[in-house]
Amino acid sequence: MVPEDPNFGILFKSVPKELEAPIETNIQGSVPKWLTGSLLRNGPGKFEVGEEKYKHWFDGLALMHKFSFREGKVFYQNRFLRSDAYKKACKYNKIILSEFGTLGVPDPCRTIFERFVTRFIPLNITDNNLINFFRVGDDVYTSTETFNPRKINVEDLSSDPKKMNLLYTLGLATASAHAQKDRDGITYNIGTTYIGGSSYNIIKFTPGKTDDPSKSAETLCSIPARSLTRPSYYHSFGMTDNYFVFLEQTLYCNVSKLAMSAILKIPVCHCLEYEPEDESFFHVIEKKTGKITTVKYRTVALFGMHVVNSYEEDGHIVFDLCCYDDDSILNKFYLEYLRNGDKTGSRSFPRPELRRFVLPLNVNENTTKGVNIVTLPDTQATAMIRDDGTVFLNYEVVSEIGIDMPRINYNGFAGRKYKYAFGCANQAAGEFMNTLVKVDLPTKKCKTWYEKFCYPSEPNFIERPNSTEEDDGIIMSTVINTAKQNSFLLILDAKSFEEIGRAEIPEDVHYPMTFHGEYIG
Repeated sequence: MVPEDPNFGILFKSVPKELEAPIETNIQGSVPKWLTGSLLRNGPGKFEVGEEKYKHWFDGLALMHKFSFREGKVFYQNRFLRSDAYKKACKYNKIILSEFGTLGVPDPCRTIFERFVTRFIPLNITDNNLINFFRVGDDVYTSTETFNPRKINVEDLSSDPKKMNLLYTLGLATASAHAQKDRDGITYNIGTTYIGGSSYNIIKFTPGKTDDPSKSAETLCSIPARSLTRPSYYHSFGMTDNYFVFLEQTLYCNVSKLAMSAILKIPVCHCLEYEPEDESFFHVIEKKTGKITTVKYRTVALFGMHVVNSYEEDGHIVFDLCCYDDDSILNKFYLEYLRNGDKTGSRSFPRPELRRFVLPLNVNENTTKGVNIVTLPDTQATAMIRDDGTVFLNYEVVSEIGIDMPRINYNGFAGRKYKYAFGCANQAAGEFMNTLVKVDLPTKKCKTWYEKFCYPSEPNFIERPNSTEEDDGIIMSTVINTAKQNSFLLILDAKSFEEIGRAEIPEDVHYPMTFHGEYIG
């Protein structure tokens, strides 16, 4: 795509300063009076430290955003997360902690021995939690894909000086950025340990046990990686009423290369290796017992970051995932490419697919081989037992428009059969995501919102009080208009997908692209 947008690069421009106090936005249209909580958004806000520059979109220092609602008015504020990565960068005016695509320099405060050890053990792993938020009880934590979630104060976006340390308490070197809160108040996540060979561990946070949930967290299950030295990369996982579903996809992290990254002078992203000839593995785990089911599910090579939802139906698990054919999109997110394109000045981004996989649960030695064993009437997804006893899954594409950054009516339908998914899409092939989409999954039909030169964030769904229908509520998405060089919070009616109103941030306040968010009611 040859970009028509001359101001595209402002999506990835640093925020010069924080807002010390909330500011009122300018309302166009209306804001529902029943909105009384806060919408939190998370993403990178600072891409330079002194003379040094972060190289990848996933690297910038975390900037938290808050939209609060009172009597039809909307107020906006922001604040940088006071992570160790942020504080050290400010102190030394250098990038100290390594990020996904940027290698940090040795911490000047470390001893000679510590600096030597860091060359072989990656002790300078970042706590720059720029991806998401999750809750343990009433407490809100920031997250990325490392082991140091940090609690924040929702009122003023201040950061707790203490942070979880899942490496010390549970041996986890990484953790998913998308923890999930169950209906009983328990929060679950999945993380990888490299100790004694790589494995994926499902962990359980029970609120109220200790001030630091990582100290009372439990490991429910440990899933051995297919390769002990190359565990799979993942960003999220599935959870139904009775099961966890983990997809071990074909993008791997080379642990040996990661351990030597400081000596090799390479960032984490250079330790990822995609294998298009491999198969992806599904693991199904009983939630109550932590037992891994014995059925071996396989599918094609793929790359996906975001599980939309998963649920049980008539002896099957339905698992919906935003997928790509490979991991090339990660290379498209280098800041040089995002801001300037390739040598010709053009940019092109792959389109995702919303794929549905159906996993039959009741499989045994008597199940017929070589035929489709999915018996659900409303899906074209299939499963077939091969001669080696594995169950191969063929997916169904369940949306006429491919989406990513998906959201659903989480409070009512997470882990349950659902009808609607919301997400972001490319308006035309090759474009950066610039369209909001509502997918009617049974029909695959879509409703969209689009304005030229406008780039929306992940759509957050908020249900209307006392709602009885799945899509009875609103969609909120932060939108950047590069032509006008301003930003606004867009509010859509979730049923019709028509605009209700927008809250415009003052033009002298820069708002960059964000990743994920959470509505705190």
